[in-house]
Amino acid sequence: MTENVESRPLVIIGGGAAGLMAAIWAGRRGSRPLLLEGANACGLKILVSGGGRCNVLPVAFDDRDFFTSGSRNVLRRLFRTWPLAECRTFFEDDLALPLTEEPDTGKLFPADQKARSVRDRMTVAVESAGGEIRTQWRVTALERSEDRFRIVGRTIDASGEEREETILAERVILASGGKSLPRTGSDGTGYTFARALGHSILPPYPALVPLSSDDEAFCALSGIALPVEWRVRDYRGRVLEERTRARLFTHHGFSGPAILDASHWSVRDGRTVEIAWEGIGEGEWRGRLQEGGSRTVSKVLSETLPRRLAEAICAHAEVAPHRPAGQLRKEERERLIENLTRCALPVNGDLGYRVAEVTGGGIPIGEVDPST
Repeated sequence: MTENVESRPLVIIGGGAAGLMAAIWAGRRGSRPLLLEGANACGLKILVSGGGRCNVLPVAFDDRDFFTSGSRNVLRRLFRTWPLAECRTFFEDDLALPLTEEPDTGKLFPADQKARSVRDRMTVAVESAGGEIRTQWRVTALERSEDRFRIVGRTIDASGEEREETILAERVILASGGKSLPRTGSDGTGYTFARALGHSILPPYPALVPLSSDDEAFCALSGIALPVEWRVRDYRGRVLEERTRARLFTHHGFSGPAILDASHWSVRDGRTVEIAWEGIGEGEWRGRLQEGGSRTVSKVLSETLPRRLAEAICAHAEVAPHRPAGQLRKEERERLIENLTRCALPVNGDLGYRVAEVTGGGIPIGEVDPST
């Protein structure tokens, strides 16, 4: 293979949402960025986000919805640099991409409901700002070379032949992403480059990921979705985090917004995720069971919960579902209440990077300069 060398003021490695956004703003400031993407097109994760519709932004913002193992002050400072209202203006006015709210989820989608519209408007904006995009250009090495960066990679020329190229850059933006959704080209190579340039790397792990279970009773509930309150405790029993969102039973275990939100506690720290079904508290369930009279336990529970779930909870609590609620012994009632309000999900793993929406770990937030 022959080697060609060129020099550029700014090279951006990675053509996902972050790389495209960096190229737009760098181009508007006169940096003439060159964006390198290893796949045959940019923004492949954009295309699959939101079920192919791309949930561009939330309607409302709260920095508590975002997790970091580093400084929350730095996290807040980063978010303050570009408030939500200005983000929406960028998409709707700068990119001429109307957004519409989905009331049930509180998310903003493109009005035409097409993720491709988001990706295409961003790539056009890069080129309009004076940037250049090269696809099928896979970086194999990134290192400092005196006062520049030396980028080596493989590309495919017009005849379909592979060749090696070298680019010298005054500055580099590394936006190669993590390891989630590897079918879109994310393989974690960027961590190797960052480490070689002096960054420390927190162990990566799949986050916003469904959790797996070998509990046959729960896996048999595949397709049932309902709101729950989930919580995670420390080893002293103190609540570390709790939220109310929807969750979904699957053939493999558990998914839905609640599980995706809680998953990093399970995957990274091995914490148990507790569930209160429908978010109903201990006192209310105790009252319902005590007032159940001759109605069966299954009937009392099914007035609020899906019948199949009610029967599964009875099985976990070792209480016969057809037992009259008024005849329950105290210890049976307490076992039921425990499974209704503090149900420890039987998790044996997760579905991994193949379906994880993001990657946890990586470059610590403390090594990011919020001023630049």
